[in-house]
Amino acid sequence: MPGGKKNIRPEDGKQFSKDYQPQQKWTEEKSLKLGEDLIKWLKEDDENIFFEEFLYIENDYYSELIAYLSHKFTSFLKLINKAKKIQETKLMKFGVFDKLNATMTKFTLINNHDWKEKSSSELDVTSKGESLADLSKYSTEELIKRASAMNKLNE
Repeated sequence: MPGGKKNIRPEDGKQFSKDYQPQQKWTEEKSLKLGEDLIKWLKEDDENIFFEEFLYIENDYYSELIAYLSHKFTSFLKLINKAKKIQETKLMKFGVFDKLNATMTKFTLINNHDWKEKSSSELDVTSKGESLADLSKYSTEELIKRASAMNKLNE
């Protein structure tokens, strides 16, 4: 069959159009089942950490599926976020208990879960003798008033 627009013969089938579309492979129900199966798999065994293993190796899904379903169904996105949190918690727990290589655990958490190295730097900023940490007791409106007053003093 040569295919292409206007090259479909009646015996070849029907051409897709706005009114004639194939049935969708991934419904919300199917995507939720996938998400629930993933979470169940993550909880089954301590070694089930990387959910990509479940999706790509064990079930042979294509790599863009997660992004596609997450964009299409917010309910699926919530399950994926939960799976990511389970993964992050397992990595953190096993890293602390020295069940995983600490350097690789740190690398994975920084690159996949937006962890950052903490550096301590002291700021000596005060406002009328109060440190910025003490200003947390004030409401947003009160802080805006104080900032305006300070700006007027600096002018």
